[in-house]
Amino acid sequence: MKKMGAVAALILVGLVTSAVAIQAEDRVPAGTPTHPPRNLKDVGGHWTPWNPPPAGPDSYIIQRGDTLWDLSGKWLQDPHLWPQIWDVNRYILDSHWIYPGDPLVVPGKPTVVPPGGPPPAAEEPAAEGQPGQQPTAQAVQPPAPPAPLLAVADLADVYCSGFIDPSHKVPGLSVAGRETEREAVAQGDVIYLSHGRDEGIQPGVTYQVVRPTDPIRHPVTEARLGTFVARLGKIRVLAVQEKTSTAVIEQSCAPILDDDEVIPWREIPIPRIASLPKFDRYGTDPSGGSVGYVVATRDFLSSVGTGYVIFTDLGSAQGARPGAALRVFRERQGLPRTMLGQAVILEVEPNTSSAKITLAVKEMVIGDRVEIEP
Repeated sequence: MKKMGAVAALILVGLVTSAVAIQAEDRVPAGTPTHPPRNLKDVGGHWTPWNPPPAGPDSYIIQRGDTLWDLSGKWLQDPHLWPQIWDVNRYILDSHWIYPGDPLVVPGKPTVVPPGGPPPAAEEPAAEGQPGQQPTAQAVQPPAPPAPLLAVADLADVYCSGFIDPSHKVPGLSVAGRETEREAVAQGDVIYLSHGRDEGIQPGVTYQVVRPTDPIRHPVTEARLGTFVARLGKIRVLAVQEKTSTAVIEQSCAPILDDDEVIPWREIPIPRIASLPKFDRYGTDPSGGSVGYVVATRDFLSSVGTGYVIFTDLGSAQGARPGAALRVFRERQGLPRTMLGQAVILEVEPNTSSAKITLAVKEMVIGDRVEIEP
């Protein structure tokens, strides 16, 4: 009887877990755990593994059957922008699982840089003198201030994305363990590092946690371009021991695991531009800029659209620079180019770069072409 009771209890736990967990996105980034969390607890009358904040007056309460994909389509008019919902609800430590009863902050609609920039201000006609009156001096109008520069990306697009390392070498510093018994840790958790005072680690210094994932090969030549290194979060050293050190996770993009690599923190400027070149969907003439390929997508998705980050084989050696605009198009033998949209370069390596899609009229895939706008 005791054995049967134990079996029944296990079945009940399994049913509770499957009943409350909702998979938020079925396209899983490489190296990310996909099993539902097991540390469920009763919070305010519902089951969740997270530590949700109190619901605000404008919060949305997750319902059974909701997904971040569907909610993004409803709130942002584009399901591909679901990471923006996760970005403002970071108590959810694994973006692949959300739970009925937890609150969500609804993000504002994304600002898209209009092609060609804002319309010019209309000029008012000069006042004409009345008959019999002497002309009066006209006040000199000061020149209109320049249009404000718009950021083409947010912090998550650079600090929660990654880069292609042409010759990745394992650094000596890594995550050696964690204070909690949970396998994966995130923002606010305390971790231990493999180096300490003897290796020059100092309190207060910030580092970045990264994880090498997949080799990136050219979609046409199949030449190896490097290893994709995912950025996972920012940590700060709290205390230093002789051979180890203690740090806190200040920002996290994904669960951090033992043996994840730790490298020096580097600020990444986000490009700001006044406007983008006008996009001509049927303008197939070459721009004259360097031409390359889409070689990878953030999260290794098979197709992407507006708001997503792509990686190209255009680097500083090919004239790429942060803030430069890219045309994205598809070639078909014997037919004109199919124009897919625009992107803006975010970060440049010697022979690769990352770019954010600012406009997509069709989905983009690995192997599509990119061309630097003049």
